[in-house]
Amino acid sequence: MDQKQWKQNQRIQNRNIYNKRIKRAFLPVISGLLALMVMVGGCALPGNSGQDTTTQVAADTDESAVVDYTCIANEGSQEKIYVILKNYHGDYWKKVIQGVTEAAEQIDEAVYLGGINNETDVSGQISLIEKAQQQGADGILLAPANSNALVESCQEIKNQNISLVLIDSSINSDAYDTCYMTGNMEAGQIAAREMLSMLSEQGNTDQDPLEVGILLSSDSSQAMVNRVSGFLEYWAKYAPEKWTINQDIRLNGGDMENAQADVSELLRNNRHIKGLYGCNNTSTKGIAAVLMRAARKDIVMAGFDLAEETASLIRDPDYHGITLLQKQEQMAYKGMLSLDQQIRGEKPEQKYIDTGVLLVDRDYLLENEQNE
Repeated sequence: MDQKQWKQNQRIQNRNIYNKRIKRAFLPVISGLLALMVMVGGCALPGNSGQDTTTQVAADTDESAVVDYTCIANEGSQEKIYVILKNYHGDYWKKVIQGVTEAAEQIDEAVYLGGINNETDVSGQISLIEKAQQQGADGILLAPANSNALVESCQEIKNQNISLVLIDSSINSDAYDTCYMTGNMEAGQIAAREMLSMLSEQGNTDQDPLEVGILLSSDSSQAMVNRVSGFLEYWAKYAPEKWTINQDIRLNGGDMENAQADVSELLRNNRHIKGLYGCNNTSTKGIAAVLMRAARKDIVMAGFDLAEETASLIRDPDYHGITLLQKQEQMAYKGMLSLDQQIRGEKPEQKYIDTGVLLVDRDYLLENEQNE
């Protein structure tokens, strides 16, 4: 066994040890998350291999809202790339579209941009995949809305020898060529580390009963589940025994009004909550907006991405929060260039590329604003 393989086996062994600790310490939380997963279509338990036998997806309660394809570059080209996003809302996805657009100006393929308006609209994404196949796609750039329910569609793409690049999140299968996304387990660990630090700085002692609430856009996304898993893994190792995770994990479907309502209800029903963890842009925006509107300066926030609401809270010295800034524009840009190379016969050198995160706190914002 070579050194590389030995190190990989050690990482797997260590991860399995942590998983056992997580399941013991957070069984009620994980059980609640699993119940939600089953309702919306299933996903892997935090920390496991990603294999899951649940494949049926419940019918969406919201009417499908598909954004049909628009050609944004090189119309008339014989070679075609289809981009399928899982959400058109908010600053995060605007950055993704910027990355797609920038790359589209550097390649020769016709680029068709489409997606869904609701992250739970899996059937909408499947319909766009089928349309791309029917229209002769040479390559597809996909931000999967559901890590299990899209496995079959991705396998069909590969069966047709269409190049497939994933961004933002992966699927529970290897039926793709390459994936550009954040290392979400590690990002979740960073969020937990910063949350513990801020809670201590606020004067909370090890003996104080304390809870942290968690908010997600969707639990059918591997990215979301891994962010929770990484957070719980770090929490299980380093948090005081009396500092617990609230079992009422909230899903908002990427909707800002839902996110704000969830934050308000969590705070109203749980007097011991002193921290809130937002696992995506919408959740973090919702947390920041509610905390500032209600002047809840006693609550600390850890989240993802950097909407104006999030920046306003972090910038204000009376509040306490950080966010992890993903490089979604680079995901899209590099993913498009990879598709271009694959269409021209070049095989990707890596299956998975971690595009990294930046820790954004008050010092980071002030420093960057001064440099502008």
